[in-house]
Amino acid sequence: MPWPVSEQVTEQWINNAIVIVVTVLVALLVRGLLARAIRRITGMMIKDASGKRLRATEILRRAADMSDERYAARANTTASLLRNILDIVLVVIVVMTVMNVLGVPMAPLLASASIGGVAIGFGAQSLVKDYLSGIFMVSEDQFGVGDWIQINDKISGRVEEVGLRVTRLRAFSGVVWYVRNGDITQLGNSSQGTSTAIIDIPIAVGADPAPAIEIMKQVLTEMAGQEEWQQVLIAEPQVLGVDSMNAVQTKLRAIADTLANQQWGFQREALSRIRTALHVAGIEDPAVPTAADQAGA
Repeated sequence: MPWPVSEQVTEQWINNAIVIVVTVLVALLVRGLLARAIRRITGMMIKDASGKRLRATEILRRAADMSDERYAARANTTASLLRNILDIVLVVIVVMTVMNVLGVPMAPLLASASIGGVAIGFGAQSLVKDYLSGIFMVSEDQFGVGDWIQINDKISGRVEEVGLRVTRLRAFSGVVWYVRNGDITQLGNSSQGTSTAIIDIPIAVGADPAPAIEIMKQVLTEMAGQEEWQQVLIAEPQVLGVDSMNAVQTKLRAIADTLANQQWGFQREALSRIRTALHVAGIEDPAVPTAADQAGA
């Protein structure tokens, strides 16, 4: 004798509920396992990078100190992005499975979604471009919070926030810029790796450059031996000698490799000390051109 319709419907709903609950539990289990795997892989990457840094030479270790935090931040950001993608994929799969269990026709829904997706895609091309650009910039570590960057040869400033759609940076004047990631076609980063302090010293064109060069070497060697600057320099400063000449002055140049964005302090201190030492040694400053000289030029 066939079961009453009400009993069949009740049994069908119970079976559907069981399938839905099992689907959700399996999705949660898969998410937990994959999220744990992502965390473990991220931790191994950070630990491996730290171990490599400790085995490097002292100079390379000092140069890489700032990049360790950057590497960890990039790894964590990438892990967060992967978890978000994982959540979206699992939610879509669970929703489609539940709708299929409940008997919702999938073919018309998928067709409508495809047509709607194409329409939305044409209307949101710039938004998709922004997000894709943001994903690549984060994964490739093109820049990070605290970096000093220049965008499209127009905007420069220190990065305050890196998002998947918009990057926020503050210019030296204090102006805050919000730049869509999809609009970034050229990017210069002065905070990655190392920086170079350029020390240019002008002396009178008739002065002998040899004593001035010797004084520059002495001052820079003394600075390189001080603990304050040993934490900044990653190589011994080099005095290159005469860089250029004109009718008024001879320009001497020295360079020093420093940690990223640390060149300005060393450069200012070196200029001050060398200028004082040259004055004490009696080495002439360049003559200031008069208005008549400038008019004649």
